[in-house]
Amino acid sequence: MGRDTHGFGHHGVMSHEDRVRDVVEQVAGSIPGPALPTPELEVIGNPSLASCFDVDTAAVAAAALTNLAAGCTTIDGNRVAALFSTHVEIDGAPVPKWGDLSGYYETGDGGFIQFHCNFPHHADGVLRRLGCEPTREAVQEAVLGCDPRQLEADLIADGMVAARMRSLHDWSAHPHAAATEELPLITVDRIADGAPRNPARRLRVLDCSRVLAGPVAGMTMAAHGADVLRIGAARLPSVEVGVIATGFGKRNAHVDLATGPGRGTFAELLEAADVWIDAYRPGALAGLGFPVERVAPGSVVIQLCAFDWVGPWAGRRGFDSIVQTTSGVAAEGMVRAGRDRPTPLPVQALDYCTGLLAGFAAQQLTRHQAEVGGTWLARLSLLRTRNWLVDLAPPVSFEPSTVRPDPAALQTVATAWGAVTAARPIGGRWTSPPRPLGTSPPRWEEN
Repeated sequence: MGRDTHGFGHHGVMSHEDRVRDVVEQVAGSIPGPALPTPELEVIGNPSLASCFDVDTAAVAAAALTNLAAGCTTIDGNRVAALFSTHVEIDGAPVPKWGDLSGYYETGDGGFIQFHCNFPHHADGVLRRLGCEPTREAVQEAVLGCDPRQLEADLIADGMVAARMRSLHDWSAHPHAAATEELPLITVDRIADGAPRNPARRLRVLDCSRVLAGPVAGMTMAAHGADVLRIGAARLPSVEVGVIATGFGKRNAHVDLATGPGRGTFAELLEAADVWIDAYRPGALAGLGFPVERVAPGSVVIQLCAFDWVGPWAGRRGFDSIVQTTSGVAAEGMVRAGRDRPTPLPVQALDYCTGLLAGFAAQQLTRHQAEVGGTWLARLSLLRTRNWLVDLAPPVSFEPSTVRPDPAALQTVATAWGAVTAARPIGGRWTSPPRPLGTSPPRWEEN
């Protein structure tokens, strides 16, 4: 189902391309940087991401912004859909996207609670709290015997990731919603001085991120020529589908900031970086000795998180689907689809939109820095992207459908895992396939 449910393309109503262009202009005008060639934007294809919210416009606009910042004036909705679907196959077999215990469970009060168990320690924490066997049936039985509010609070206090399903109305009355509802989609601050850098240089991007939003930002910049070095500690868990889907064009190195040598290596990398993507929980890298003040003068810092840096839930652990469940998106989808189960967005649109918007902000700010100097910080969160999406258009009734990428929007490449089939770039090109974590040395390529 396409955007016709919102009237796009109908007589007397803004076309989808014009709608995307309008949203692009609004977002582009909110942060500093050179003018984009927005009048030349051409939208082809149709992502057809079925939702009660205007996911099509949000997805295509976010993708178009990254392309326009790099001088690409065409955006293919079919490639956008392929990217957002996290479609990954290895030798023709799909790679699982969810852990066995991840998902929704009915609660005794007639509602639902969601657990995010893609990391093994998150699954173990849920089982430990519930005191049950590691099966969905046992977890469901245990959940029905718990007070859902207390269970959510206990799991979050344990450092796990859980969310009770709230309605849009419930969320609007929540203190954290009130504290964050007026935040701009992207916050930009000049945090220090710095001489203008050479605009013709190849950007060096230090990608400190996991899962989707942050990695998408780095991968987007790699497609437009940046040297992107993803850094992580070998002891941290990862999700294979995310590593592969967002690994194109990057190198991956292990550096442990909990060790002296690791901190020394990271400091050297950071000193030479043009862009630092910090997508860990707020304060995590600062707690290891690397607050934003550690960046070299003239660089750009891009920070991403789930629930933002302000409000009573500032810094709370979260993922795309958790934000959807918490903030009424999944509940509204259930109502508008006429279902009796939580109905989230058809793709992890908050992650992908946030990542693409972060890539756009990084490109714009590095260009702006080359003109005016300074050291810059941009902040984005999944919750801000959620607010932006919900505000794009009123929710409508819809029929859910599975996203099936256009085969022409996919590519198959040889990798260490085997023959990987995944999305083609939405713009630019990647010079390398995804690589396993820790397979690259922690150093920059020669410019």
